[in-house]
Amino acid sequence: MKFDTDLYLNAAASWLPEVVPLRDAVAQGLVDAEHQNLGYESIAIADGLSGPELAVRAGRLAVQRSGIDPQDVGLVLHSSCGFQGHEMWPTASYVANETVGAAAAGFDLQQRCNAGLGSLCLAAGYIATGFTPAVLLTSGDNFAAPWVDRWNVQLNLIFADGGSALVLSERPGFARLVSACLGAENSLERWNRGLEPFATTPGQEIPLRLRERGMQHAVTPEAEGSWERYQNVLMATTEQALADAGVSTAEIARVAMPLIHRGESPENYELLGFTEKQSTWDIGRHVGHIGAGDQFLGLEHLVEEGSVSPGDLVLLVAAGAGFSYSAAVVEILDVPAWS
Repeated sequence: MKFDTDLYLNAAASWLPEVVPLRDAVAQGLVDAEHQNLGYESIAIADGLSGPELAVRAGRLAVQRSGIDPQDVGLVLHSSCGFQGHEMWPTASYVANETVGAAAAGFDLQQRCNAGLGSLCLAAGYIATGFTPAVLLTSGDNFAAPWVDRWNVQLNLIFADGGSALVLSERPGFARLVSACLGAENSLERWNRGLEPFATTPGQEIPLRLRERGMQHAVTPEAEGSWERYQNVLMATTEQALADAGVSTAEIARVAMPLIHRGESPENYELLGFTEKQSTWDIGRHVGHIGAGDQFLGLEHLVEEGSVSPGDLVLLVAAGAGFSYSAAVVEILDVPAWS
């Protein structure tokens, strides 16, 4: 998707709790052998702070950094992967009220780990059509026990707690949104559903058994060719974002991808033609996978570390169970004061 309206990233922010060395969790018998060898060195774990509270901390920081008047933020899109502190509760309304005020429309997005970057694509459309001059995007999750065994619940990752945020507007910022694209392969949704019948009340499965659900589906005929379908749409979504931006992979300086890791080749960034050094795994290995907010966290990290300079192009890529995909190209315009 190309944009007729110039759209800018005014700030990126995150709020992460203290990290726990992986070796400490291993010593406590919390991490199985498979997850000890993924490449993570430590994991961010919040003590008592819910996902929405983490999102608010990141959101407030992003708004402060942006210099945007909170009254100009007419929409808040809040993304999450898990429990948000209360059942049947509009999390986004709380996040909006606590960051930019009572008047901004707040909507929750729960398309798993693709929700954050996916919300950037949605926000671009709302600004381009004149709905609002600025949008605040937030994410926040706490993957606490006993609801989820963060260490072993899913393949190729260890879940971390944290909040992240991004401000997108018509006003010039530290980066320009060049293109964005959404993709989907809905035939893969059963990998996270398994074969159990639908429940009608929550709390039937504590802790979550995501890997077991995947194992149930893996032996069905419908699962055949899943990896190829996953790769095809991931590649197609990314290639479309690059094509809309009029650039090639060779012109991309850095790539912010989900902070998941196989611990062996090929990693996701390798599938797309990038090296580990070009990726944001340097922060991922130290904090873990914060779910929907990895790309906002990764972009903030690149800017704060001075890893990108004006004129550099950064590719943001996300994939979430379902499966849905997002990709965006941003051009760094300036070194922001908050970096």
